[in-house]
Amino acid sequence: MKISIIKEFHMLLFLTILITTTNVKLVAQDLTAREVIDKIKENVTCEWTEETVDTFKAGNPDQKVTGIATTFIATMDVLKKAKDLNSNLIITHEPTFYNHLDETSHLINDPVYQAKLKFIEDNNLIIFRFHDHIHRTNPDGIVAGMMEKLEWKDNVVDENQLILQFDRMYVGELASELKKTFDKSPIRVIGDPNMSFTKVALSPGAPGYRAHLRLLERDDVEVLVAGEVPEWESITYVRDAIGADMKKAMILIGHVNSEEAGMKYCAEWLNGFLDNIPIHFVPAGDPFYIPR
Repeated sequence: MKISIIKEFHMLLFLTILITTTNVKLVAQDLTAREVIDKIKENVTCEWTEETVDTFKAGNPDQKVTGIATTFIATMDVLKKAKDLNSNLIITHEPTFYNHLDETSHLINDPVYQAKLKFIEDNNLIIFRFHDHIHRTNPDGIVAGMMEKLEWKDNVVDENQLILQFDRMYVGELASELKKTFDKSPIRVIGDPNMSFTKVALSPGAPGYRAHLRLLERDDVEVLVAGEVPEWESITYVRDAIGADMKKAMILIGHVNSEEAGMKYCAEWLNGFLDNIPIHFVPAGDPFYIPR
């Protein structure tokens, strides 16, 4: 009888410790948005710089996080989906308020800005931009996500994951494959669809002046797959290269298409060190479509 009582006591003690420990863990993961970002800063492989666009853009950073939504860009549609998912922290790759620094002083009386800000405030949403450091960490989270989506990981031949080697194929063939991947989007091609090639560069997003040209100048780049670019810049460069009988071509898949998979990768990455917080990837989607 005494042995039975002792066993029951030990079992009760074990359950008490287990419940207490579990509760402590849950409390420990009851994080504010600021604490979530602090954990991100601890887990990137690069030094976190002070001069960065990676800052809070709206909401109260000291509010408790009910869920996280990662996205390419925090459009109104994305914010509504995040609200429906009970995700009050939105981690976005691109600006929320229509300019790189998210400056809003010139938007105070703008009706679109007012409507968006009201929705954010009414629903206690918090927006943080994660742009610079997801690119600087190793691996670059945006490029890693795109390589997974495009299934090009085995084609990478440089440490930056931007230069790729393919079995000989044709420009039109590659464009068709990209069209299947981004089936609802217009894919634009500059160059001869019958040009054969093996050497490709990937340039996600809108990398800025001369970034495309530095890739196109290389002997180990015949085709550049890019997000977006001013049409008077590298597009004209490719046209002139073709006019000079050089083997060059360019395929534009759009800014969103060229980076969005990176924020899906971001959600998976966050799951690696954030426990007990629901994390969702919410696609913004390509805004362009092909009219019928």
